[in-house]
Formats: sequence, C-alpha cells, structure tokens
Amino acid sequence: RRDILAILKQYFSTSINKRQQRKCFLLHGTGGIGKTQICLRFIEEMSGHFSHVFWIDASSVVTIQHSICDLPDAQSYILDGSPESALRWIGSLKDNYVLVLDNLELLSKAELAKYFPPELRGNILITSSNYTNWMSSMKSYDVRGMMKHEAIELLLKAGGLDPHRMDLQAEASVIVERLFYLPLAIVLAGVSIASGAASIGDYLKKYLNFYRTLAQPKFKGATKCDMTVYRNCELLYGEIQQRANSNDSHQSEAAKSAIFLLAIFSLFHHEGIMKDIFSYVNIQKEEIEMGKENLSLATSQQDHKLLPLSDAATWDGLFFEEGIRLLASLQLIKLVSPDGTYNMHPLIHEWARNRMTKDESEWYCSKAHAILASAVENQSVRFRKALVTHVVANMEQSRLKKHTAIGKYLDDAYGKFLWLFMEQGYLSEAEKLGVQVLDARCRILGEQHPDTVMSKGDLAVTYSNLGKYAEAEKLQVQVLDTRNRIQGDEDSHTLMSMDDLALTYYDLGKYREAEKLQVQVLEARSRILGEEHSHTIMSMGNLALTYSSLGKYTEAEKLQVQVLDTRSRSLEEEHPHIIMSMGNLALTYNNLGKYREAETLQVQVLDERSRILGEEHLHTVISMDNLALTYSNLGRYTEAEKLQIQVLDARSRILGKEHPHTIMSMGNLALTYN
Repeated sequence: RRDILAILKQYFSTSINKRQQRKCFLLHGTGGIGKTQICLRFIEEMSGHFSHVFWIDASSVVTIQHSICDLPDAQSYILDGSPESALRWIGSLKDNYVLVLDNLELLSKAELAKYFPPELRGNILITSSNYTNWMSSMKSYDVRGMMKHEAIELLLKAGGLDPHRMDLQAEASVIVERLFYLPLAIVLAGVSIASGAASIGDYLKKYLNFYRTLAQPKFKGATKCDMTVYRNCELLYGEIQQRANSNDSHQSEAAKSAIFLLAIFSLFHHEGIMKDIFSYVNIQKEEIEMGKENLSLATSQQDHKLLPLSDAATWDGLFFEEGIRLLASLQLIKLVSPDGTYNMHPLIHEWARNRMTKDESEWYCSKAHAILASAVENQSVRFRKALVTHVVANMEQSRLKKHTAIGKYLDDAYGKFLWLFMEQGYLSEAEKLGVQVLDARCRILGEQHPDTVMSKGDLAVTYSNLGKYAEAEKLQVQVLDTRNRIQGDEDSHTLMSMDDLALTYYDLGKYREAEKLQVQVLEARSRILGEEHSHTIMSMGNLALTYSSLGKYTEAEKLQVQVLDTRSRSLEEEHPHIIMSMGNLALTYNNLGKYREAETLQVQVLDERSRILGEEHLHTVISMDNLALTYSNLGRYTEAEKLQIQVLDARSRILGKEHPHTIMSMGNLALTYN
C-alpha cells in the first residue's frame, strides 16, 4: 500500500494557506479493506512529523465521547470533564497534532463537525465505509483491494505456504480474485489453510459451500465484500466446531471455550475487551446458595461450567486462556495490549453476532450481562470507565434483538449499570436506566420494598446531577418519608436520604429547608458515629456551606475550622479533602473580612493543586480565581490582575469565550482594571 501512504504523506506534509490551516483526509472503502492498518502504518512512519496523535474510536457517539475524554494527554487539562472542553484543549495546541477518527459510520456531516476541535488548525484523518455524508467536504481516497501480487503473497504467507512455488501462486491467484483482493478475507483464508480447515486445493469448494448458510434475512444488505469475510469466518467456525467434537478432551475444551467467548465478545463493544472483565465471575459459592429473593444476575445466572471456579471459589483462567489462544490463532480476535486486551474486527464482530439464532442471542446476552455486572464491582475507577462502552453495546444488542423485558434478575444487573453510568458521568444513560429500574422494581417488588426505595433514591441523585432539581426533590421527599416510617429517623439510610434531600434543597436555593435537615443529620451522626467519623465530618462541611449561603459566616467558620482540624489529623497532608476544606474555610474568611487568613490558606491550596493536578485543571483554575479575589480585597491589584489574566486565558482556550465561567472571569478582570 505504498501508493496510498505516499499520497497521505504528501498531503499532510505540504503547507497550505494561513486562512485554512486544518487538513482533513478521508480514507473510505468497504470493511476489511485495510483502512485502519494504513492509518497505523502512516502514523508510525510519520511519528516525527506530528507532535500529538489522538486516536478516536468513532464507531458510535458513546465511543467517540469516551475516547475523547480518555485521551491521556488531555485529561489533566479538561476543565469540566466534557468532550467539548477536551476538543477545545486540542484545538488550542499550537503544535502539529493529528486526530484520527477510526471507523466512522453513523454521523451526519453536521454531527461530525461537533467532534472537530474548534480552531482551524491541526490534521484530521478519518476512516469510513459510509463515506457519502462527508466526502464532498474534504480530500478523500477510495481504498480498493490489494494489488494481485501483494494479495497472492499475503495469502501464501498467512497459509504458511512457500510463496516462491509457481503452482501455489497459480492456485492462490484464483482464490484472491474470488475474494476481491480484500486483505481481511485473504488473511482469514490463509488461516483456514494453515489451521487445516481447508487445503489450498479444496479451499474454494469449502468456501462456496457457505453461500446457502449465509443466505438468511439477517445477512441481507451485506455487500459482496462483506460476504467474503463472513464465509471465511464460517469456514473457521466449522473448524472450531469440529475440534469441539474431538475425542481429544484438551482440544475439545479449548474449542468449547472459544465458541462461548466468541459469542460473548460479539455482545460487547468490538474494541478494548479486557481479560479482567472475565476474572470477576469469582462469586463466592455461599452467596449463590443463599437463595435470596433478589439474587443478582451476576450471581444467579453465572455458568461456572463455562467460566469455572477453582476449589477456592476464585476464577480458573485456564479455560479462558485456552479459548482465547484458539481464537487468536485463527485471527478471529487480536491481542492489542500485553495486559490482556483484545479487539475484534468490526466485520468479524458483526458476523459472530448475526450468526446466532434468537434463542442463542438471548442466552448469550444474559451471560454477557452477568459477566459485566460482576466486573462493575471491586475494581479501579479507570477499569470501570473502560466497561462503559461494553455495557452500552450489550444493552443496545438486547434492545435491538427484542430480548425479554427487564425482570427481577436482569433488573439487579441494570441496577449496577445505573450506578456505573452515574459514576462515570453518562447521566442521560443513567436517567433512562434509572426510570426502567424503578418501574420494574415497583411492578415486581412493590413501592415499599427496600430495593425499590433505593432505586428511587438513585434516580433522584441522577436528576440532581442533570440539574433536574424539582424532579429530584419530589422523589427524595417520597424516599425520606418511606424510610422514616419503616426504618426510623436515625437509621443510616434515613440519614443519607435526609442529606440527599438537603443538598437538593440547597441547589434549589431553599437554604432554610436545607439547614433544618442538615442540623438534624449532624446531630444524629455526632451522637451515633462520633464527631470525628467521616460521615459526621461530611455533614459538618455541608451544613457550613448552607450557613455561608444564609450569611451565617461565624457559624460556618466554626464548623469549617473543626472539619479542617479533624481531616488534617486523620488524613494525609495532600489528601483532596484537606485541600478542599482549606479552600472552603478561606472563602468564609473572605466573607468575614479576614483577608490575611484567607490568603494564607489560598496560597497553600493553589500551590498544592498546581503541583498535583496541573496549572489548567478545573480545581486549580478555581483556586487561582479565589486567590485573585482575595488579592483584590487586600488592594493588591497587580497580583490579582496577573492571576485573573491566567484564569481568563485558560478558560477562553478550553471552555470557549462564551462559556459562563469565561464571561465571569472577564468581569472579574474588568473590575480589577477599574
């Protein structure tokens, strides 16, 4: 593919006029033609030319947003955690970056524009098989099949055959022509030959046998190139099935594992499938045997014959490894990271999903739900973040295939997914799921059941995070009333509900109502848990903020001094809660006119946040703004001006000039100039 690489290199290396500095290039062509591989090779060979490479999985809106927010280079600069602010940061770079949008299919031209950095600079490279939406607006190249001699060489190499033998070259020539010189189909054909599923002599006969197998409505609409990949996949699948029926127990177990994992992988997102997702099926046997009414899907639906446990009730990875090894050897999956992360080509992924019957699809989908629900627990935040795309893909398949509606067990798994979406900031998805979970629990368990009440509280928190405070208030009043009646007004769940409702009142500006509840919570937690318990300290901090909003600064100061003192004794010096407590107390000092005390704390806060989070992190910029305000109050306008210019510059670049925080920064700087 040297000709395509040469075109890309020439285009991205040539200077263009200053009015439009951005360069956009679209590589389009049928799936399996090698567009992603061309991009990877191009980036590798041009590594010295680009300052930053941002690779985005563009197969869906969720994966685009997830990839943008997960860019390692951008994370410390993202001021509000949104894709928009990450894109603004990328756009603000003066260097020669390249943004690769790989496997872009579903967006219109207008929708696509939302995921371009705002400044007209940098480089954008797109791969797509659905190119009609954007082709007219950018430079493009139609990637066709391989050159005949390249295709023959690839087939013989993949098949483990001598590429110099003329007789083999002649047979290979007929095969690659039948496969339309499509790289993916050729590789799979070679693997079929190497694995013993076919010989080069009888390959075409076996390949053509799958015309009838794939002539089903669910494959309707597939292109002739797609079908070359699907038929080769069927040929390899037949080899796996043959091994599964083998008398060799080791070979048979590996093949059965491969069949199971192939189906499960097809019901996750096609990229970033982590081995560790499967290791969390180690649910303790006694938990399974408890026979609870509301046993979670991850516990009750897990099939430990397929994902077996050891004698210690922990995951036995051997079964998984054997299946993975077979799938990888047949090129149906690809290891992309030494930590055990795998990808499937989108066409192979689609074939594996569509070949299942409706019953098979529903059965495997329930197993995939179980595996993902298990993986949500006991993991790092970063790991859970990587789960989101798989949960979304799995739920979307369940919806498209019209699987059984949410029920008792599925409901419990969805409860975990709701929590995952809330934690990771996918609030719209969390809201939809929360409504579904609450409706199911009301129907199945009744409105007074603890699980129903809990889901009502979860949905209320989601509404709060979305700024739907009136909806949150309505649910939280119901939750608090139910828990007061059933569990008592000093139960830990009741106090938590009281705290949640108080925070919603605070967000609604109902400070008196918030104060009343928070005083109750603080008194109860102080008596029951003790004054230095983390929940008690959190309640003190919340009440102090409410006091500040009510203008009760002396009361706020008293509580905040206590919070800071307790946290300083119990937590490490650089703990985020200590830094946050310092910042809150400093604002109260400001409100009380104690500017020197405020300055002392704010200098510490800014220093710590600059060092730990970086100078353009959200919290650092807020700290800079607060210290500038204190300098103004002290009449030190030159120092205030210096900080406010930094704040305005950061917010203008990353949030945009019309963002409310940017406009507020402009106003603050203007006041300082005055």
